Amino acid sequence: MLKTIWSVSERGAVGMQNQALGLGEALFAGGGFEAPRSIEVAFRKPYTWAPMHPAFASLKALSRDTAASIAEPWPDLLITCGRKSALLALAVKRASRGRTVCIHVQDPKAEPRHWDLLIVPEHDRLRGANVLVSKGALHRVTRLKLSSSAAALAPQLAHLPKPRLAVLVGGNNRYYTLDQDWMTGFVAQLRQAAIAGNWGVMATISRRTGEAETNILRGGLASLPGAYLWDGSGPNPYFGFLGLADAILATCDSVSMISEACSTGKPVYVARLPGKSKRFDAFFENLRRRGLIQWFDGHLAQWENSRLDDMDHIADQVRQHFGWQPSSGSLT
Repeated sequence: MLKTIWSVSERGAVGMQNQALGLGEALFAGGGFEAPRSIEVAFRKPYTWAPMHPAFASLKALSRDTAASIAEPWPDLLITCGRKSALLALAVKRASRGRTVCIHVQDPKAEPRHWDLLIVPEHDRLRGANVLVSKGALHRVTRLKLSSSAAALAPQLAHLPKPRLAVLVGGNNRYYTLDQDWMTGFVAQLRQAAIAGNWGVMATISRRTGEAETNILRGGLASLPGAYLWDGSGPNPYFGFLGLADAILATCDSVSMISEACSTGKPVYVARLPGKSKRFDAFFENLRRRGLIQWFDGHLAQWENSRLDDMDHIADQVRQHFGWQPSSGSLT
């Protein structure tokens, strides 16, 4: 009998959702598991303020409109990402009387022993007997998704010249600022580089990109001979962009976005934003030393790149840790 998987993250946290779901999909692809069920939840006060401690792990923490999504029958495997979801995992484990195996992605900022397994990126310091270390953020990018999405999108973007640049624009977070002044300078550099090399540009914004900043990007791309902007309306062409790109340019505010870009094996440029983060700096330095990224300075080139992609490796390590067999997905 196939094992069941829930991949749970906080509502609206796309990066966290992709990490939890990416691991679930990787395990499913290896056999022995049903396709993961992706669940987004929200939390209510005062649990939104609760510190990271098992004493505050409770199913009562869920908001009324999402509480029904976390209920019996409990899954065989629960994968969570995000600190609030980490506590939810402990509540589910208690409710299932220990039957549900709980894997948490990222450092929960609490003792690792409370979870069955933790998966953290190497730029985090957490280590332990039940801690697996990934090279970057977990993700949902696969060769199959890239090739199929590229084939589906190719006719729509056939007018764009080659080589083609995928531009991934994020937004403000607690470490970095993406404002109108920065976007104005960035667009000027992007235009200069695209015109100089006759690059076709495929740009996408995120939920965190401000409206004013999006308008600056839209205006700058409008007069280029070959450019396309996805502004959030209609189907998301993200996987198609990555598949069609000859190089990728991403803002530095998201470890997930950079990890996904580097998993393609294509040249990756990173655009610096105003701000500072020691964790992000360590991540970028690791990638730069491996030759996986270059900082964007207004110039574009292509180079032979390797892939930062340990999703299959991490999935195999998870199976080995629990003694799960690919053919059955059951504990031995």
